[in-house]
Amino acid sequence: MRHLETTISLLYSILEKNYRDFRIYSNASKHCKRLLFRNFLMKVSHQKKSFCKRIKQEIESLERQKNMKTDPKNITGREWKNIPGSVLPVFRTEKDGIIKECYRREKQNIGLYQNLLSRISLGNIREMLLFQKHSIQLILQEIEGFGLNIYQDLEEENNEEEKKYG
Repeated sequence: MRHLETTISLLYSILEKNYRDFRIYSNASKHCKRLLFRNFLMKVSHQKKSFCKRIKQEIESLERQKNMKTDPKNITGREWKNIPGSVLPVFRTEKDGIIKECYRREKQNIGLYQNLLSRISLGNIREMLLFQKHSIQLILQEIEGFGLNIYQDLEEENNEEEKKYG
């Protein structure tokens, strides 16, 4: 029982993260001037939207299981959490702003998915998370394929920060 509640809580956290990313990428794609970046951001926003739909389905399924264990008559589940709207960032340039932010966010998402995979043991949810993590890795490879070298700049900045503070 406690295991289901923990899993549901973790899935809500990844749902909120994907929903915020969806909004940011969707908004950024509307304001992009270069067609290459606009199409890329639209593709990523659609991917995040599909991630959200799949995660919602898994949450509903887990909540039904949890409710059936506690009270067989109560199978409706609780209301969806209101996902807070975040302030959408404004970017100065496409290359240095949007794509760099996209790379940073997706790099963080890989770590988040890895953490979730280490904490969740349900097979169908692990399969979903592995698929989504692999999709994010493909997005990172596509960004690296743009040839912008922004990912190298980010890694250099992170190394400098680590030297300062660590």
